[in-house]
Amino acid sequence: MIAPAVLRALRKNKTLRYGVPMLLLVVGGSFGLREFSQIRYDAVTIKIDPELEKKLKVNKITLESEYEEEDSRPVETWM
Repeated sequence: MIAPAVLRALRKNKTLRYGVPMLLLVVGGSFGLREFSQIRYDAVTIKIDPELEKKLKVNKITLESEYEEEDSRPVETWM
């Protein structure tokens, strides 16, 4: 068991109180950012199923096509 005097001294030590958590945050943040940025690069290399890719190209919806569709409907049916 650690003596109460030692615990009190450790609690008063500013390096242990502020420095160690800051160092853990900086080092841990670096590793975390590396993992998240790696996900971005891994997502680029994923291959899409050819059938799904054909479906996506056939059902291509653009902003202009949606606008024309909404514009052609009467105002009373908008709500």
